Amino acid sequence: MTPDTQSPPRPEQADAEQTTAPQNWKTIRFDVLETIGQLPSLNRVVGEFLNLARREIYTARDFETVLSKDQALVARLLKVANSGLYGRSRSISTIPEAVVLIGLEHLTKIVYAVSAEGLIRKNLVHYDFHPESGFWVHGLGVAHAASVVADASTDCPLRGDEAYVAGLLHDVAKLVIDDFLPEQDYDRVTLQHEVEAVGLAHPDLAEYILRQWNLPEPITSTVRWHHDHENAGEWRLAAAAIVLAQEICNTWGVGRWSRLDVAETMPVDDFADLLAVLNIPDSRWEQIIWDVRQRLVHLDTVFTED
Repeated sequence: MTPDTQSPPRPEQADAEQTTAPQNWKTIRFDVLETIGQLPSLNRVVGEFLNLARREIYTARDFETVLSKDQALVARLLKVANSGLYGRSRSISTIPEAVVLIGLEHLTKIVYAVSAEGLIRKNLVHYDFHPESGFWVHGLGVAHAASVVADASTDCPLRGDEAYVAGLLHDVAKLVIDDFLPEQDYDRVTLQHEVEAVGLAHPDLAEYILRQWNLPEPITSTVRWHHDHENAGEWRLAAAAIVLAQEICNTWGVGRWSRLDVAETMPVDDFADLLAVLNIPDSRWEQIIWDVRQRLVHLDTVFTED
């Protein structure tokens, strides 16, 4: 991971860093770049975790060596392992036991969610998230929904855990943009408002941030195109998965209302275009919505402080 203290590239460095920064990064105001440089990166444990997860051979003890460096992460991991999500005959008290019980895919989601929590559990002033951790809850909701959608689409280039991370971080640039928006009342902050404020809309600025953090290309490009999936090329289906996840969460007001309510029905006809893009038959829709509901009802318990 990029060290927290690393400064953003200065304009004269751009040509030498085209492989790690989007081509349009020069449009960002320099004071915005400085703010990004001060933005906390994801927990460095995440980088070690990713490297370990990519290995062909690993053990639960290997994960213990990495995860034990972050006691807050260990505490949350054990909380999840002992929650109602997993049937068990006894209490789980060690990292290796939790790793075996949860499995790598779910473990990846937990590591990212907890590591990003300190970064995105922030109240935004200008966007329409609920003032009490609404931005965080919305990110988690889209993450869970995107994971379900990606798994349901046999053609989606993202694995479920990758879609989860892309959903979690899809709005990360709003953390920066919110500080630069003019003090005025917004019915809704548009992409054009964002461009006027900082030089880029939040999908493009998010690409810049995620490349600074060295996140994998599938995640970075999916986030970049989540407002323009039709022009996303090879990432079209991946971006469409995030779009569909957002629409589900927006319909239920996830992160925008004070109380999580997933009871509202979701007629398949309202989402037919995106299902067609993802090559998901209409007959799968009710199961997808059921699965997303089951993920979201745990948001208020699993990823909150005791």
